[in-house]
Amino acid sequence: MIDPKRVLRALAEHWALLEPLGERFDAGTLSLVELRNQLTAQLPPQSTAVDVTALLDQWIRLDILVPVAKSPNRFELNAQIHDFLSYLRREHRLGLCLEIEAYLRHLERLAGHIQDAFEIRDGNDLARQLRLLDMRVRDVLKKLGNDEQALIGVAERAKTSDRQIPLRQRYAEVLATWDEYVEPMIQLVAADGAFEQGVRRVEQVLLKLLGEQQRLGQLVDDDLLLRTHARILEMQTHAQLTLRKARELLLPLREEARRHNAVTRGAALALSVIRKKGIDAVPQAAMPLFTRPQSNFLGSASQVEAYVYALARFEAKPNHFPKASGKRKNDNPRAPKTAREMIERCEQSLPLPDLMTWLLEQEPEGATDELLYWFSRLSREGRFQRDRLERQTYLTREHEISISSYALVGRPSA
Repeated sequence: MIDPKRVLRALAEHWALLEPLGERFDAGTLSLVELRNQLTAQLPPQSTAVDVTALLDQWIRLDILVPVAKSPNRFELNAQIHDFLSYLRREHRLGLCLEIEAYLRHLERLAGHIQDAFEIRDGNDLARQLRLLDMRVRDVLKKLGNDEQALIGVAERAKTSDRQIPLRQRYAEVLATWDEYVEPMIQLVAADGAFEQGVRRVEQVLLKLLGEQQRLGQLVDDDLLLRTHARILEMQTHAQLTLRKARELLLPLREEARRHNAVTRGAALALSVIRKKGIDAVPQAAMPLFTRPQSNFLGSASQVEAYVYALARFEAKPNHFPKASGKRKNDNPRAPKTAREMIERCEQSLPLPDLMTWLLEQEPEGATDELLYWFSRLSREGRFQRDRLERQTYLTREHEISISSYALVGRPSA
């Protein structure tokens, strides 16, 4: 066993040398000559070759550097040390969605072991399996947190990359991440997906165990069960939040790349038609998208994009003409737009022997719900005095309604 204190002391003492080496090892392994040249360039000028050799020997003894299989003259960072350095440098590598699914299968197996241990009343095995379950749930939480930070890095690299690079190349990592991680994650975290089903099975085992312990007696502390159950619910929520974050970050970039591809295809199609048949062969129906003469104004970016996209997917819309026998809407009087206008018209017509009859005279083509609204509004107006009439039937343009109307008169002046 290697003394952990010596490893941590070496990492702290040689951090300035190990940090740039970690970036170099991200790209692959290094030969002994490359390692010596790298350290010679970073050590003080008075350092000798013996100092470099002693430093490399110390790192190899502490397993910070390990030789590559079948290549003893090439070295790489210990995988655990590399992960630790990446964590300290806040670098996150996106894992596989299948890893989460494998963790879920393991959680389900552990839930089965927990149920078996409780049935045979083995308290020690039950406590051990619960601790293992809690550790695996924490592993899933750690992976989800790492994946979320890695997704943020993918989006930032796509946004800050060189603008001279074609969009398809700049967003290649985004498109690959969506296809290889986000899409499988959507299926995994769906309501009927493996994640929800696995969490439900484990949760049912823990809840059943809590109930059985109250009935048959305790084998383990209830706090351990409750803590594990709460952590499982936290894992479920964290997975949904990670997926939401991935959609918010990558979906706009993915859609931008897809739109760009569609515009590129449309432009290529338009150019091929122009080369073969001339400019007159280009569909002219999309030209009204431009609000100024194209000789001196090209249009905004959205107009250009819509125009080029329309060249590839143009379909003429049918024109709908009104029937000769139809009535024109402009023949009807304009309906009142405000309550004040309707109240003034009602006030000018006082006294009204029947409010509903008056409304039908004023709005013969009005909709039933609109007439009922004005009936309710005018009958409750404070400046009118009302008397209820007997219930009778009224015919609107659409319905036959039975209602008790009112007779309206103005309130006497004080």
